[in-house]
This record gives sequence, C-alpha cells and structure tokens, in this order.
Amino acid sequence: MKRTDLFTLLILFVMLGAAMSSIATAGWMPGLSVAAWAMVLGLLAGTALAFSSFTSWMAHVTSFIYGLFVVGVIGVTQPSIQQDLAWRDRVYVMFDKIIAWVRQALENGTSRESLIFILLMCTLFWLLGYTAAWYSFRYRRIWHVILPAGVTLFSNIYYYMGDVLMAPYLVVYLLCALILLVESHLADREESWLRERVRYARGLRFSFTVAGLGIAAVALLFAWRVPEIAASETARGVFNQLNTPYSELLARWNRLFSNLQNVNPQPVDSYSSSLTLGGPRNLTSDPVMDVTAPPMRYYWRAASYDHYDGISWTSTNNQKRELSANDTSLTPSAYQNRILVSPYFVMYRGTDSLYTPSQPQSANVPSEGIYQTTDDGTADITQLKLPSPLLQGNRYTAVGMVSTASVENLRSAPVTYPNWVRQKYLQLPSDIPIQVKQLARNIAGNQPTPFDKAATIEQWLRTNITYDENLQAPPPGVEASYYILFRTHRAYCTYYATAMVVMLRSLGVPSRIVTGYAEGQVASSSSSYSTVTYKVENKDSHAWVEVFFPQYGWVEFEPTAGQPPIVRTGGAPVSATPTPAFTPTPQVTVQPTPDPNKTPTVVPNGADNTPQNPLQDLLNSLQSLAVVMAKVLPFVLGFGLLILAAVVALRMAEGAGFGSLPPVQRTYAMLSRWATWLGIGHEHTPYEQARELSRHAPGAVAHTLTITQLYVANRFGAASPNRTQEQSALSSWEKARSELHKTWLRHKLRQILRRD
Repeated sequence: MKRTDLFTLLILFVMLGAAMSSIATAGWMPGLSVAAWAMVLGLLAGTALAFSSFTSWMAHVTSFIYGLFVVGVIGVTQPSIQQDLAWRDRVYVMFDKIIAWVRQALENGTSRESLIFILLMCTLFWLLGYTAAWYSFRYRRIWHVILPAGVTLFSNIYYYMGDVLMAPYLVVYLLCALILLVESHLADREESWLRERVRYARGLRFSFTVAGLGIAAVALLFAWRVPEIAASETARGVFNQLNTPYSELLARWNRLFSNLQNVNPQPVDSYSSSLTLGGPRNLTSDPVMDVTAPPMRYYWRAASYDHYDGISWTSTNNQKRELSANDTSLTPSAYQNRILVSPYFVMYRGTDSLYTPSQPQSANVPSEGIYQTTDDGTADITQLKLPSPLLQGNRYTAVGMVSTASVENLRSAPVTYPNWVRQKYLQLPSDIPIQVKQLARNIAGNQPTPFDKAATIEQWLRTNITYDENLQAPPPGVEASYYILFRTHRAYCTYYATAMVVMLRSLGVPSRIVTGYAEGQVASSSSSYSTVTYKVENKDSHAWVEVFFPQYGWVEFEPTAGQPPIVRTGGAPVSATPTPAFTPTPQVTVQPTPDPNKTPTVVPNGADNTPQNPLQDLLNSLQSLAVVMAKVLPFVLGFGLLILAAVVALRMAEGAGFGSLPPVQRTYAMLSRWATWLGIGHEHTPYEQARELSRHAPGAVAHTLTITQLYVANRFGAASPNRTQEQSALSSWEKARSELHKTWLRHKLRQILRRD
C-alpha cells in the first residue's frame, strides 16, 4: 500500500464517519453508535481484500462471511438480548426476533423490536465500508464510493426534524467527496503519464490536493444558496411528486420500526392508510394554513381510521372514486342537526389530502374520494385524497357538514346501530388487556346513554392523564391504551384518542380516531363578524375521536387535555368522575360466554377446526428452519472458514518466493510449481512441461501454452515483454489456475484411493 493509498483510506474513514455520526446524532434509536464498529471493520476488510489476489467473487464471499460474523456478534451483544445466556442461546434469541419481525412485515403489522433496526444499520455500514474500500483500491470507481454514502447522509438529514444542526456532517462529507474526486483524477492522470513516459513534478499531487480543497470551499459557499432553491415552488413540486408514490411504503416502515424517535411531519403532510403510535413529537410554530370560515368550533379533518391492532390504526375503507372540482356524485347520509360550511383555505405547507370541516362533502379541486357505502346506499366519506399534493400558496374551498346537535339530541339518539357501523367501528384486537375494559366499565359502565358514556370517559381522560408530547413509545408487546392508562399516566393526542376509542368500543359504543389539525388561533375577523380567519400552525397537528349516533352521524369528542373542551348547547353537564379505585390484576383469564342460541359446531374425531392459514404455516416452517439453522450454522461457518483458510493457504503457497519477479517469470514459476505438485518432474524443457500439463489438465492447454511461449520469448529473446504481454500472462494464469485446482483435487483423490 502506497502513502497515497493511506491518505485515501483516511478520507474514506472521515467521509463514512460523517454519515455514521449524523445518524447516531439524530437519535432515531438508542445504541445506534455501535454501527460504527461495522463501518470501521468493513472498511478494513474491504481494503485488505482489494489489495489481495482474490478474484471478485471470492472477495465478495469472504466479505459476506466476515460481515455476517461481525453483525451477528454486534446483534447478540445488544441489551435487548439477555447477556447472561450462553452465546448459542443468544443466537437462538436473535433468530427468533428476526423471524417475528419478518412475520410482522409480511402481515403488514407493527413491530417495536429495536434489535432489527440496529442490525439493519450495522449491515448498511458494513456494506458502505466494504464497497468504499473495494471500489477505491481495486477499480478506482470513485462514484461508487461517493453516491451510497451521500444517499445515506442526505436521507438522514431529510427525515431528521430535531434541533441538532446537521450542516457540519454535510460539510465534512462534501469536502471528503471533492478530495476523493481530485485524488482519483490525479491517479488516472499519473498512470497515463507513466505509460506515455511523461515527466511531471513530484509536488504536483500536493498542489492538486490544495487546489481541490480550494474548489471545495468555493463550492460550499455557493451551497448556502441550496435552501433557497429547494424552497422554490418548482423544486417542492418535484420533491412532492417523488414523495407521493412511496407514502404507503413509508407508512409500512413506520409500523415496522414504530419505536424510532424523531418521526415528525415533513414539509408535505402525508395521510396514508395507517397511523402508527410512535415516540415523542417535535412540532414547531411553522404556519400550515389560514382558514376563513364562520365562527364556531372546528376540526380541520384529513382522514379517519377504523381498525386497531394494539399499536397502529388502519383505514380499511377501499372504495374510491375520482371526483372532479365541486363534484357531489358521492351522496352523503342525511343526518339531523347539521349545517354546511365552506371554509376558504390558504396553504403554507403541503398536504396530500384535503382538509375539510367535520364530515367531508366536496371541494373545488379534483380529488379521490375514499368512502364506505352505508346500508341505505349513501356514502360515508372518510378522506379526500389528492392526486398530487397541494403546495405552499395553493388555495381551495372545501364543503363539510358540521354537527350542531345538542346534549339532549345526542342523549335521545337511538341505540340501534346500522350494520356498516357495527361491522367496523366496534372492532378490537383480541389481546386488549382486561384491565382496560374493566377500567372503562368502572368509569362509564353505569351511564344510561352512549353519549353519557362517551362524555364521561372524555372528561376522565382529560382529568387523570397528563398531556406530554415527550412520551416515549410503548415497549414491545405493550398495548398503547394500557401503556398510558396504567403505566405512564401521560399521553398526547393520538394516545388520548386511542384510549377513548378502545374504552368506548369495549362498552359497545361505535367510535373511530380522526387526524388533521385543531382549529388554531383566531387571527382576524370580518367587519360584520360573519367570518373569522384561523391561523393554523404545525403545533396544531392533532388527533381526536368521533362517536356515531344514529340520526345524527359522527360527532367529535375531545379527550386530549392539551386542547380546550367542546362546549355543546342544552342539557345538564356531565359530572366530574373521580378516578375509580381499580387495581390492575395481572394474568386474568377471561372465559368466553357461550351463546345459548347458537348451535355448536360438531367436529369429527381427529379433525381440526382451526382455519388454515398458509402464510402462518410458512412462517412457522421458517421459524423451525431458523432454529435448525441456528444449530447448524456454527458448523457450516466453521467448515466454510476451513475451506477459505485452505484456499488462502494454497494461494500463498503457489506464489511464495515469486512476489518480486516480473509478471511473465512469476506466472511461469507458479505454473512450474503446480507441475511439481501434479507429479511432473523438473527435467523437462518448458515446452515438454507444457505438454505434460496439458495431458493432466486438458482444459488449460491454451493458457499453459501462452504462458510458456511468453516465458521462452522473455528468457531467450532479446526484447523485454511489453505491458500487453505481461497482462496476457497474468490473464492466462487466472484462467489456468481454476483448471489446475480441479486437476490437483482429482490427483489427490486418486492417490488416496490407491492407498485404500
């Protein structure tokens, strides 16, 4: 390795270290700094393999084995795996966690397993380190080095919304990238100059490096204008168009790594088909929109969710219709005590869904209506999705129906719910803790009407759960409502709303969670006070609850203590409910109550009435296979390492003592050594040796003859071999070597069989 190669290796360390440090500083998850070990070891392994005589495929296989070992060791030493276990048992636990995560990924589920994200980051930085060294020293393809590290760094900066300044990491990366470009260009030029015998000054490399640093500094000064360009409407349009297709993929990522920190709203609000209950929020005072509407209590609604799995919400409404501007082809249900409101929206932040007051009806911009058909054939619209996001400066008018039902109206509402409501809006996962259901009964089980149940739970949550936006995500296996009701007694809006919906559904009251923005602050009003302008900021991002009342439709409730309560007209207020004296009872087993009207299913002897699930069977088979592989893997790896060690030893033996020879003489010397190992004596002339080798290894005839001819011409001719002849000798040797390996193995097997 030359001194210039050491300098390149140092630059690679610094550049990849900047990307690694930015991710560790972002604090997505505790313990990510351990990925630095994978990056350093990957860089060293890549450097060693790049300078070795290994072919590409052998180097990559070796790197895979090394990387598997390094990442595995990092994984089994993580705190999420019990460290007093034996190493083998820790490997089993790690495989179980990986299989469980894969199951959640295939089932579009939710995971809070931190180990998987750490393993992924370690794998990523091992690959970045290995490929950076490999392409730098073996092929000098510098863009193969710069681009992967840059994509990693820029992705981290784009999605990070915290307070730590990321600019220093970006500056370090750009400086290193420009230096690598300069060094690579100079190395190419030096090789060309040497080939063409052009003389150049010894200090030229230093001058090139200094000039490269100067150019980098100037480029960074111009880079300060990048934020202005990125803030332009054209650039945002491009970014947002690219962002739209993978919003669902991003939602899946958030569900599978739901305990990541700093997952905050981006410059374009994206309302996908799922909502994951995550960690702390970091909202700002940045303006989102101005809304002009008649004065009343509003929620600027974007989407609603009906299906709950214990840690995330999903919208199962899959009916869609393309709606043109002011399209009213989706006929809504005619509920009582509702008024149509048409607010005027001025956007300062992008969105992929239209905001509407309460229940959406239509808008003066094209959209895609997502809805559910009700029993009477009307549409319950849950979201107005945009084909392309609205950007800063866009304006539109949306029509929504706002409920004006009084307390008496809602108390007197029927309690017979339509089928479409019962089928979706009473759903709960089977593993909801019994303590949550018992708490709901203690708080509101004796209330006479669904409205009183909802109002009582709403007030209890506002009184007994402290508002806290720094709430950490629930640990793995802990249901979200239980987490805030019995462990933290703290929450923010999505957790408040989740707890209220879970408790209401356990009492048989249909409800759902809705997301969008709270109404914001009143900025101005018209001279006649007929309209008011609400200034909505990023910190007003909100989730609340809608409860269904026959004849009156969906009505908002506000369980979040950080928001003002909803004031309704008429009726006696709900009295404050003290915290019930209820102690959670662990390990409670609930036996289902048999239905006397239901005919029991008769199962033949030996039959299994469990429904067949091919995906579950496949996952169980994979888990069993993983257990077997965990037992066999050490032996497989050990055998692989033995084979690898034998190959390395053979490579070292065939070239031992010949390293200083010119290429043609070195290849012929290694060919002669292989002839000796195959039982061909030293008494032969070069061409006789070539004939004997060809007889033993017919597949290497042409390559053996090429090396021999070049050696004879070099040894007995007047002219020295040129660069083309040297390359030909090396190429012929690489092709002949594999055939000689096979011949040698057959030779050894025949010797062993003769002895037997």
